[in-house]
Amino acid sequence: MDAQKTGALIAQARRERGLTQKELSQALHVSAQAVSKWERGLNFPDLSLLEPLGDCLGLTVSELLSGQRGEGPKEELLRDSLRLVLSQMGRKLRRWHRAAGACLAALLILALGGGFWYVKTYTQLLPQTATVITPRDLSDRELLAAQAAGNSSVYLFDLTVADGTEHYQVQMEYWTEEGLLRTWPVAEAYDPAAPRRQTLGFSYQTEEEPSAMELVISTDLGTWKGTLDGIPGLDAGYLVRALDQRCQADPEYGAVLACFSLAREGVAAETEGPSYRVPAWVGAVEKTQADPGERFLLLRLTVE
Repeated sequence: MDAQKTGALIAQARRERGLTQKELSQALHVSAQAVSKWERGLNFPDLSLLEPLGDCLGLTVSELLSGQRGEGPKEELLRDSLRLVLSQMGRKLRRWHRAAGACLAALLILALGGGFWYVKTYTQLLPQTATVITPRDLSDRELLAAQAAGNSSVYLFDLTVADGTEHYQVQMEYWTEEGLLRTWPVAEAYDPAAPRRQTLGFSYQTEEEPSAMELVISTDLGTWKGTLDGIPGLDAGYLVRALDQRCQADPEYGAVLACFSLAREGVAAETEGPSYRVPAWVGAVEKTQADPGERFLLLRLTVE
């Protein structure tokens, strides 16, 4: 079989039928580029297309195989068609092999990546260079337990601590435009043998005293409960925002678990109504940038 002769015959018969390459390609459900390559002798049509191609052009399969009109079936054409089948099947098999190899390689990469993530996240076989805090939704059981204990505001986090961590501290900080004015230590523990992965939770509720708040901190190392008193502006209400996305704690100043926005200083709740800024400082925050009159509480975790 001669691809050049077959291509010339296809082009001639197509023009005689008044068809464009695009129209012929649409009839055969192939690309116009494929038809162009056939006619230039660069490619031979797939054997599965010879019969529909012949129907479109008024040619027989034997004529397409031989590249000339009036050609009947011959033993030589049969041998050539068999060789063409083997050649085309070989190309298809090689393409399938390449595609299968690419798929297997992608699956292997995913499996290795997933295995690395699992080992790094759930075991202590790999080094952990940073402390990472990830918010976690409460399960129905945890929510019921919190409600039964009278805590409506409860937040949980997955805590993965860096290697060598032995000191844990949680404190509440009072910030204004002048900077950090007061600190309330809430929880502190030393344990070099603590597990890498822990659960950290906190809850809070205001007390009968207008300027007091009860705060409970819980980790795998224990539970701490304390009352923070003398908080300016707490009696006028507050807005709160808890850490809501994965955060890498700064080695020096840790991470802020929650930001409480207090009423602006000098605003009377009974007359004008309290004024707040939407809480913004959560995560790896060193300090706030409060405007005049603004007041904030930051609940900060540090690990050393």
